[in-house]
Amino acid sequence: MKNIKTDDIAEIIRPQAKIGIGNACAEPQTLIDSLIRNRDSFEEIEIYGMIHYWTERFVQHNLGERFTLKVFMVDRFSLEGIKKGYTEYIPCRYSEIPELFLKGLVRLDVALISISPPNGKGNCSFGVSSDFTTAMAKTAKTVIAEINHQMPWVFGDNLINVQEIDYILETDRPLPQVYPEHLSEQDRQIGGHVSQLIEDGATIQIGLGRLSEAVLASLYGKRWLGVHSGLLSDGMVDLVKKGVIDNSRKGLKNGRIVTTTMIGTDKLFTFVHKNHAVEAYPSNYTHNQLTLAKLNKLHAINSAIQVDLTGQINAETIGATQVSGVGGQSDFVCGAALSKGGKSIIVMPSASTNGKRSRIVPFLDRGASITSLRHDIDYVVTECGIAHLRGKTLRQRATALIDIARPEFRDWLESERRKLYP
Repeated sequence: MKNIKTDDIAEIIRPQAKIGIGNACAEPQTLIDSLIRNRDSFEEIEIYGMIHYWTERFVQHNLGERFTLKVFMVDRFSLEGIKKGYTEYIPCRYSEIPELFLKGLVRLDVALISISPPNGKGNCSFGVSSDFTTAMAKTAKTVIAEINHQMPWVFGDNLINVQEIDYILETDRPLPQVYPEHLSEQDRQIGGHVSQLIEDGATIQIGLGRLSEAVLASLYGKRWLGVHSGLLSDGMVDLVKKGVIDNSRKGLKNGRIVTTTMIGTDKLFTFVHKNHAVEAYPSNYTHNQLTLAKLNKLHAINSAIQVDLTGQINAETIGATQVSGVGGQSDFVCGAALSKGGKSIIVMPSASTNGKRSRIVPFLDRGASITSLRHDIDYVVTECGIAHLRGKTLRQRATALIDIARPEFRDWLESERRKLYP
C-alpha cells in the first residue's frame, strides 16, 4: 500500500489498459477527475462499469478518441456514447456480472474504487456499492482506492483490507446526489394500482426511477414489509421510519434490509451509515436464484419500455438502440417465481411521453430486446389498471393487456388481436 497524489495515476496506469470503475454513487470521483485531466497520457483505455454519473464530462471533453466505455447498463449519461460508437453495452444479468471478473472472462489491469476510511483492523467498507466492485478489486492486477471520508460504512459482505490495496488517495467530498423525481398524477395512479398487489408481510424489490418512487409512495398503509432489493433509494428511508418496513417476515435475514447498491442523496447515505439493520452484499449473492428462493412473498417490481400482446417484456431498447440494460430484472422476475407467495410485477405508462405511441403493442419493435419472457410474468400494471397474465392463454393475455392500454389505442390493438387469434 502506497499513498499517492491525485495525478500520480498517469504514471501508474499504462497508456493501454483495462480499467474497472466503482458503480453509481460509489464512483471514485477524484480518480476519475484525474483520468480526464491526464487524458493525453493515455492511448487506448477500456473502462468497465455500470452506472456512470461522470460521463457527461466524458462527452464534453470528447474522450471517445482515447477511452472506450464497456457498460452493463446504458442510461441518459452514457446514451450519447452509444450513439457515437465509443460506448458498448455488455448484456449480462446483474447476478452474473461479478462472475465475469472472478472467472477471468474480463481481465482488468486496474480497479478504481471509492471506499470508507479503515477501522481498527484496517478494513474499509465498499459503502454504497458492493455489487461487482468487490469482484473487480479482488481480480485486478492493480487496485487504486479513493478513501473518501464521506463514504458511509455499510455492513455485510462489503469489506476490503488496506493490505489488499496497492495505492491510496484520501479525499473528503460528497457522494453524487441523485434526487427523487417529481411524481405526476399518472405515476401516482400506477403506484396505487401496484399497492393493491402488495400484501402485508411481502418482501419487496424495486428498480431505479420515478415509477419505483411512486410505488414506494403508495405503500404507507402496508404492514410488516421487508426489503431485499438490488437498489435502495431515498423513498425507502421514510417507510422504515414510519414502521411500514420492519423486515420481520422475510424468511431470510429477518430484521435486516439487504441490498447491493444505494442510489440517492445524503438522506439515504446517512441512514445506511453504520446501521446494523442494513447489509450490502455482492450481486452474485443478492440476485442469486438460491438466495431469492428462500425469501417469503418476494414481490419483484420492475419497469418496461414495451409489452407485446403475449406478455413479452422489453425493458432495454427503443427499436434496436440500447437505452437501458438487463440489470436485475430477469434475476428477480425468476426469483419471485421460486419464492413462496412471490409475484413478478411489471410497471409502465400505457403510452409514450407525447401520447402518440402505445407501449402495449401487437409485436415488439424490430430489433427490440426481450428482457423478460412472457411465461415468467404475473402482472403488468399501467395507469389504466392491472393485467393478470399468469395461467392465461395467449388470447386471454392479449385481452387483459388491451384492457389496460390507453383508450384511444384499444380499437387498433383489438383489430390486431383478431388477426393473431381469430
